[in-house]
Amino acid sequence: MTSNIVIGAGMAGLACARHLADSGENVIVLDKARGLGGRLATRRTQYGSFDHGAQYVTARDAGFAAWLDQAAATGSAAPWEQLGVDRTWWVGAPGMSKLVASLAEGLEIRKACHVETVGQDGEGWLVACENGERLQADRLAVAIPAPQAKTLLSGVTPLADRLDAVRYAPCWTLMLSLAEPLEQAPRVYRASDGPCAWIACDSTKPGRSGEGENWVIQAGPGWSETHLEEDPETVLGLLGSAFESWAGSLPEIRSSQVHRWRYARVLNALDSPCLWDGDARIGLAGDWCLGPRVEAAYLSGRALAGQMLEIQSR
Repeated sequence: MTSNIVIGAGMAGLACARHLADSGENVIVLDKARGLGGRLATRRTQYGSFDHGAQYVTARDAGFAAWLDQAAATGSAAPWEQLGVDRTWWVGAPGMSKLVASLAEGLEIRKACHVETVGQDGEGWLVACENGERLQADRLAVAIPAPQAKTLLSGVTPLADRLDAVRYAPCWTLMLSLAEPLEQAPRVYRASDGPCAWIACDSTKPGRSGEGENWVIQAGPGWSETHLEEDPETVLGLLGSAFESWAGSLPEIRSSQVHRWRYARVLNALDSPCLWDGDARIGLAGDWCLGPRVEAAYLSGRALAGQMLEIQSR
């Protein structure tokens, strides 16, 4: 039996696991995806990469700022210089998913491991995965989007009832590679909603390379909600047309694809660093605990690890 299992290899889960491991704890991280970082996501193609999830991170907390400085020192983070920005925009280098590289280093992480069920097993926890793997742990941390955690933990822990208060907005993202630069278009554009609520030239971020330009277009929450269940090809056409209306005539399009984030942005958080049941030794963490920022996910994961370590020290 391992000491700790963390479900979820996004920022919250990896921050939790890193703090546990650095404190001498045995920990295994499970994630259903093939990569790390959750919404700190990078899509790699023959025409270069696209940050199709979180676009950048900022730091308000001194501890998170110090961690970003350390990540920059190792080359996995860099400031993305933008005019008129009052706070440094940090990005992963050469992609947003690289931001979590230092957190994941040396951890035992099992990717493509979809957790089907969890349940108490004596004084510990039994985790059953879709691939047939069964794992036991003294303590369990769940760091996945609140609706997914609710599904997994309903009837397992009273903490699941707290998740009903969390609300998310979805997001459709278009990734577009152009053979030639858009000379006149702004490098970054933001609006409150609509099909082009965020437009950014990914090629301007540090560490990116390649000819032409790669653009990321993200629809706003209202538009994405309206078109949430649309066929991807339909959404690709709608977003592509909207982008062309914004940018003007486009050069040759080398590739285009869309991605749907069902749980993209937290609208209503719990205003609590994490959830923890010390008697049952189970806890939850995520940006949905504190607010819609990558920093919030990091702080939540660290807070949960602190609770788990306090139980261990008793």
